[in-house]
Amino acid sequence: MSRFLLVIASLLLFVSSCQKKKSQKTELPTKTEMNISVKHADYSKIKEDYVKEIKPWKEYFVVEDFLQELKNTTPTEALNNALELKTLTKQLKDSLNIEILKTPAFKARINVFENETLRLADMTFIPSISADEVNNQVEKIMVIFGSMNDKINTVYTKKKFDSEINIDSLFKNQ
Repeated sequence: MSRFLLVIASLLLFVSSCQKKKSQKTELPTKTEMNISVKHADYSKIKEDYVKEIKPWKEYFVVEDFLQELKNTTPTEALNNALELKTLTKQLKDSLNIEILKTPAFKARINVFENETLRLADMTFIPSISADEVNNQVEKIMVIFGSMNDKINTVYTKKKFDSEINIDSLFKNQ
């Protein structure tokens, strides 16, 4: 009988120790989608030959550096940085001082870029915004900035082409 009580006591001790381990086990917090880092697609760059042409436009390079930080970020971080991006974009738009780029086509691209950064900034005030919506907005901003870079490349490629071709020599009578 004492063996039987010893086995029962051991069994009870074993069962109670197993239950304590289960209750002591802490669960790791799950990451919400807003805290999962997303690598966004890279945007078009300005060709190295043309970077020196826009060197005086300092605000462009500030925005470009800022967007490099947004390429691999969480939606929460993107929203936290949206108001600063809005300010930098306004400065970018207001400081355009390169005459060859002061065309309606290029200004339209800057306006679209500003509108999309304003949209991201507005998202910071929407409590029920989803991670997908924020990520899509960041993607749009990257694509539009790439579009601005493509236009810069096109403008300077045309300028280079025009300077290499002497139109008057084509129309001279020989």
